[in-house]
Amino acid sequence: MNTLYQSLVAVEPFTLIVTILNLFLQLYLIKKFLLDKVMAVLDQRREAADKQIREAEQAKQDAQEIRQSYESHMAQVKQEAGQIIHSAQKTAQDRSEQILRQAQAQASQIKEKAALDIAQEKKKAMNDAKNEISDMAMAIAGKVVGRCMDQQDQQHLVDEFIRELGDDL
Repeated sequence: MNTLYQSLVAVEPFTLIVTILNLFLQLYLIKKFLLDKVMAVLDQRREAADKQIREAEQAKQDAQEIRQSYESHMAQVKQEAGQIIHSAQKTAQDRSEQILRQAQAQASQIKEKAALDIAQEKKKAMNDAKNEISDMAMAIAGKVVGRCMDQQDQQHLVDEFIRELGDDL
């Protein structure tokens, strides 16, 4: 039994050479039959991982482009909204100014018409008063003078009386 353990622990040149040849033979067989297949599987996995990385980077780049597009679109929308609001405010201001001008024009027209109406009513009242006064004056004058006057004399007396009356007012 001792020899058995000694042969396992002892270095024998023939066993060493056979073991080394066995190792090289195993390496050669592994390389010939398994290494290519293992390398092919590893290459496929590497390619799949690279493809996923490229797709992720592309997706990230697409997302950034979409985000930039969205942000520029939002900025444009905000600018357009500001322009619309500004335009609406300007239109409202212009409309209010136009309404004020129209109201002022209408008020001015009403004042002018009222002034004309007042002048006409005043003139009418004056004419009515003139006619009444002339009739009274003629009646009084006819009684005082005791004679009849013709139309021209009556008109002359009435005008003179009204002038004197107007100067007193």
